[in-house]
Amino acid sequence: MSKLYLILAFHNHQPVGNFDHVLEDSYQKSYLPFLETLMRYRNLKIVLHYSGHLLSWIQSRHPETMELIRSLVTSNRAEILSGGFYEPVLSVLPARDRLSQINELSGFIRNNLGYTPQGLWLAERVWEPQMPQFISQTGLQYLAIDDFHFKMTGLEEGDLLGYYITEDQGHAVTVFPGSEKLRYFIPFKSVEETISYFREIAMRGGNPLLTFADDGEKFGVWPNTHKHCYEDRWLDNFFTALEENSDWIETTTFREYHDQFQPLGLAYLPTASYREMGEWTLPSESGLEYQYALEQLGHIMGEKAKYLLRGGIWRSFMAKYPESNHLHKRMVMISDTVHKASRIDSEKGRLAQTELWKGQCNDAYWHGVFGGLYLPHLRSALYRHLINAESLANEILLNDCSVNVLDFDCDGYIDVLACTDHISLVASENGGCVTELSLNKKAVNILDIISKRPESYHAKLAKTINSPEGKTKTIHENLSVKEDGLSEYLTYDRYRRSSFLDHFFPADTTVQHIISSEYEELGDFISGIYAVDHTLDKRNITLSFSRNGQVNQDQFSIAKSIQLQEPQRISVDYTLQGEFSGLFAVEMNISFLGSPHALIRMGTEQLDIRSTGTHEQIDAFHLADRFLNLKIDFTFSEPVTIWYYPVETVSLSEQGIERLYQGTSFLFVSRVAVNGMKQLAMTLDVGEDMT
Repeated sequence: MSKLYLILAFHNHQPVGNFDHVLEDSYQKSYLPFLETLMRYRNLKIVLHYSGHLLSWIQSRHPETMELIRSLVTSNRAEILSGGFYEPVLSVLPARDRLSQINELSGFIRNNLGYTPQGLWLAERVWEPQMPQFISQTGLQYLAIDDFHFKMTGLEEGDLLGYYITEDQGHAVTVFPGSEKLRYFIPFKSVEETISYFREIAMRGGNPLLTFADDGEKFGVWPNTHKHCYEDRWLDNFFTALEENSDWIETTTFREYHDQFQPLGLAYLPTASYREMGEWTLPSESGLEYQYALEQLGHIMGEKAKYLLRGGIWRSFMAKYPESNHLHKRMVMISDTVHKASRIDSEKGRLAQTELWKGQCNDAYWHGVFGGLYLPHLRSALYRHLINAESLANEILLNDCSVNVLDFDCDGYIDVLACTDHISLVASENGGCVTELSLNKKAVNILDIISKRPESYHAKLAKTINSPEGKTKTIHENLSVKEDGLSEYLTYDRYRRSSFLDHFFPADTTVQHIISSEYEELGDFISGIYAVDHTLDKRNITLSFSRNGQVNQDQFSIAKSIQLQEPQRISVDYTLQGEFSGLFAVEMNISFLGSPHALIRMGTEQLDIRSTGTHEQIDAFHLADRFLNLKIDFTFSEPVTIWYYPVETVSLSEQGIERLYQGTSFLFVSRVAVNGMKQLAMTLDVGEDMT
């Protein structure tokens, strides 16, 4: 029998912005017990990757574990992979940030573990054909990519028992096919079944290689896996079996195998990620159709159907979720500003660069079986670091007040970006709305909210059950619910949730109609195109929006101005002209990071910001948050009715389907009978919460 070579590569990562107690819990449940178990098996070799964010946390909180990793390296039992320091999707970064993030992690590994990496961990295995060019510039030689990429080129399972060369314009890198089958075997199948599969491959002859490359969190953090791997000793039993069969199974590393064996050939891989990611990027209806088509084709083709039918690509998340696209395009803009500033002041520019890199962490830019984009604390962390990066860069460049007019998010509509020392505001001609309102000193975007959209897994809610007790499944198979009655919350938005949206409702409309999305929109302003203009007067910026539209099929016009006044006042003035009798409402969607300390203050009343309510004849109210030490005072030129309710999504995470509070929607409602012209105004004053 020939010898089977086995690479076991474990990728460990925690998102920027994740709670410290989550990192500590993951460390105690997975990262530490995994290494402690491995130390008992001195004949095994593995490959480890830690994102720079996690590795620096371990160095700070558990330096003894850094010594443990170092001992594995010095005894030639572990290879360490580099990658983007804060685990970005490299292909969608500006080129200079790709190189600097990789070089930063490689340097950190050299300085703290005494090891010079030669291999790369590719975040989410997002591959694009032009990538060999910049990878080769880093000095790294090889990386693992899912076998799905290879099988889409027509290669079969038996063709993938080694490694290939790929190139772009003569810049070559080595690519190892990571086995999807092993991702579902380890640690979820029995040890006996896993070893039996290894034996089947070994019997093919020719010293074949199998590569397992997957998340370290599946060894303790994923549901039920801590008990499965450590209390029930799956990992011990697996490592024992590898040592007992060492006469025909040899664990190795990318570096050793690369140096010992020749490539299987040349392969050109398509733009793709792992197979499941292609499904997640699809719109909800297409996702359901994909699942149905895969099931039907599977009856004919078996497992091969998975590789003949492909979904979308990672970049499609930015088309599926405008909030992701907004975040990404702001990151690209801020990167330009940071790098200009760094050429002037390298020391402060370095601080801005680090903040920028943190804002490039991939997790909150997309959504699959992990919460990702739907998790407010992850989105807000990216905004926090990007706002800090922009503020530091603007200090260097002496940019204290500016207006830019361009289609910054590439959606076909003109945007206006207005910045003062204290406020960064992004507005769009599409709907005449504001999509970002960032408070620079607090480093928070108070409009950071995500719309309620259908997801393909919503259709599965009625069929969802918890896993049978004692059975450990992968998170791709395990779909559970965290509370009863979630299907009642499956209402969807008709438009992207932004702010200063202009509604016209029938007079009998209530907040409950809005919550259930069972209201009638009488005007065409929500999705209409506004003319946009601006003026810059010393340190005050005025944005002007106007639209001639229709209400009840009658001609109607809106002119509104949004003025940024120093230090932190926003004045909004409306002129309505036409004929209409009913409710005119201005909508704002506000997020204070989902903080439990946020309150609505109406006179002497203090209300939970997550509550639902209607208050009439209000000429002023306040929002306050002790966590952010932030207060926003709203005042109106004449009393209004205020409707408010929580915006809650039903979304999927590794723990199951759950309801998540995203923010609170406020509608400032005026009962109007316009026959000619009417003017309305409001102001927002931002300050410290002194209570």
